[in-house]
Amino acid sequence: MASRGMVSSCLRSSRSLASLGRPHQPPQGMSLPMLHRPRGIVHAETVGTVVRIGREQHWASWMYGRERQLLVHVVKSAQEGDPDSVMESMNSFWAYHFGMSGTDSWQTRGEVLDNVIKDKAPQKCLELGTYCGYSALRIAKHLPEGGQLVSIEVDPLFGAIATKIVEYAGYSSKVKILTGTVATKLHRIEELISPDPSTQIKYDFVLCDHSKEQFVPDLKILEKANLVGPGTVVMGDTTVYPGETSSEAGKDLLTYFVSSNKFAVKHHVSTEATSGITVSEWCHLP
Repeated sequence: MASRGMVSSCLRSSRSLASLGRPHQPPQGMSLPMLHRPRGIVHAETVGTVVRIGREQHWASWMYGRERQLLVHVVKSAQEGDPDSVMESMNSFWAYHFGMSGTDSWQTRGEVLDNVIKDKAPQKCLELGTYCGYSALRIAKHLPEGGQLVSIEVDPLFGAIATKIVEYAGYSSKVKILTGTVATKLHRIEELISPDPSTQIKYDFVLCDHSKEQFVPDLKILEKANLVGPGTVVMGDTTVYPGETSSEAGKDLLTYFVSSNKFAVKHHVSTEATSGITVSEWCHLP
């Protein structure tokens, strides 16, 4: 799952900020009453989820309503088939929701991701944690001709929303979204990179964008399956963004890279005291 704090689509651009106007002005196509309506027993069409009737509010009312509203906002305000327009729409939505908090780190992350994809020009990419599909769009935009991205999301509703956003942006032929985990969908991750079992192909680029505590364990699963190897570039972000719970989970990613005789750290940008964005490449030849 991508950025469980609901901010994997929080990166802003100068154009998206300009579209916001005053700090508390909602993006185009989004009404203030919808954003600030008190939670309770409401129509699904209003907040994007069905709330269970009872004394206690169902957790899905806040967990999925925001993401569904993001999809509605994209469809209403972005130009279909225009990835830049879709990403700008997502930028404005998240910037408004979180009051620009954390966007400096997220902007840095976006620039690092763009540069890695441009420099590496990977044909086969794997994203661990799709969330609503923003990073998938960003990767797909810079893929070379014939490049493919496989993205895996543990939450089926986030995966469904991301699939529609990717489709709306016009990238459905470049991006394949799976629902599950690395462990449960390993065979599909293998099939999508190499339909012929006799041909061993490795992913050129892997983005760790899911639960931070799973960064190293999932990377080890991919290593064992020979899906990453010499030449594979791995990027991970341990920054805690608005809405996430501060945790030490994932802080061992850089340690893992530094202590490994396989990976060489190519780039590291600190975004917090003990967190940052790390790009490493498998340089060890077996």
